[in-house]
Amino acid sequence: MTGPHDATAASAVAASRLTREARPPDRPAEVATATARVLERVAALVGGGLPPRRAWRIVAAREPAIAPLVVACDAGEDLVAAIARLPGPAWAQVAAMWRVAERMGAPAGPALGAAAAAFRDVAEGERAVEVALAGPRASARIVLALPLVGVLFGLLSGADALRFLLLTPLGWASIVVAVGLVALARAWTAALVRRARPDGPVPGLVLEAWAIAVSGGAAWSTAERVVAESVVPPPDAEARAAAETLAVAAEAGVPAAALLRTSALDVRRRVVADRLAAAERLNAQLVVPLGLCVLPAFVLVGVVPVVVGIASSTIAAVT
Repeated sequence: MTGPHDATAASAVAASRLTREARPPDRPAEVATATARVLERVAALVGGGLPPRRAWRIVAAREPAIAPLVVACDAGEDLVAAIARLPGPAWAQVAAMWRVAERMGAPAGPALGAAAAAFRDVAEGERAVEVALAGPRASARIVLALPLVGVLFGLLSGADALRFLLLTPLGWASIVVAVGLVALARAWTAALVRRARPDGPVPGLVLEAWAIAVSGGAAWSTAERVVAESVVPPPDAEARAAAETLAVAAEAGVPAAALLRTSALDVRRRVVADRLAAAERLNAQLVVPLGLCVLPAFVLVGVVPVVVGIASSTIAAVT
């Protein structure tokens, strides 16, 4: 028979093996999809009557992305803290929503289901943004290869161009400047792409946390305090949306949870629309590093050597 220490050790080995065999996905859409899948499974198990810790333990044993939870659950660690320690910002956000549900006494199954729906929405939006960014990214890769094409063009034009690049101080200077310009263009392009797709918490997260908090039946003042203590400060627009939604619910005398989730969905759709617009603008913005960096680099290593080579050959023929 095996004791609890042996079981814990076996769990640690299994978690380590799972982590080595399959790393968590890196693309935002894949991360959001994987997170939603985990939450949906845990919600289904909790809805079926399993204690939350047991449900997380069962799902974690089959999901490499959250394999460390196996050891945490077996060791009796705080579940929220263990979720927050998982790699990736998405799990810190899940932990925040779970903390709100625990502190407010909200039903665990519906809270997890709402969080899963939020991540599903995020995954759909991220896929749309990925498709919109695919064209600009491909264009950027092609454009950054232009100086290399220029070098090949110079090599094909004759030995004089190659001699200029490799054996003269002016050629060395042209190579150094061209490499610097390409590096600058690469960094500039990467910055433009990152700006078109900013990182951050799940849009509507605070509204979802509010919906979980008020579904527990506690006073709104208590819900406000718990959300403020558990969730990162929201963007101003999201904070205003939460205040407006709560005011509408108070005036109408209706439960606020459904209104808050509708507002959260609206926030996510608006964020996706903004990111799609940014992806469309990226095509025009990439022209700037092309004109200021890549084309001059192409001229330095592709055009200048050819011109110098032709001039040298002409002068040699005349003399």
